[in-house]
Amino acid sequence: MDYFYVTLLHYNITVLTYDITMVHYDITILNYDNSILHFDITILYSDITIHHNDSTMLYYDITMLHYDIKMHYYDITISTMTSQSSIMTSQCSIMTSQCSTMTTQSLLYYDITGLTYDIKNALYDITMPDYDNTMLSYAITMLPFDITMLYYDITILH
Repeated sequence: MDYFYVTLLHYNITVLTYDITMVHYDITILNYDNSILHFDITILYSDITIHHNDSTMLYYDITMLHYDIKMHYYDITISTMTSQSSIMTSQCSIMTSQCSTMTTQSLLYYDITGLTYDIKNALYDITMPDYDNTMLSYAITMLPFDITMLYYDITILH
């Protein structure tokens, strides 16, 4: 009797798909002397889909940054939407997120496993007329344009 040995070759093919959308928000503030203060806020949406040939799928629906800046008389409200991750397999490294907001300090740091945004606050002295037309000076911190992106660090455990 003849024995046939069949060797099954398993190719672990990984496809990484990056769907990155840059959205810009233009913010215009009218200063007391009719000068225009213009700010450009960038929002990054990223859909990362990782497919394996064994039909497992890692899907990351990550909203990286969402800043809603509103002007209320003399203050600015900054709200941050944290990331949302959806994992459809147990064999992967979960992308953890750390978000700390210090409104009175000069640093807003957002980190998602190797993807780092370092947004530093800039200080603007804005003098605005009060309700009785008296000139009151306020120091208002706004978000400038320093956005540093490093890299995606995605580790897949087999």
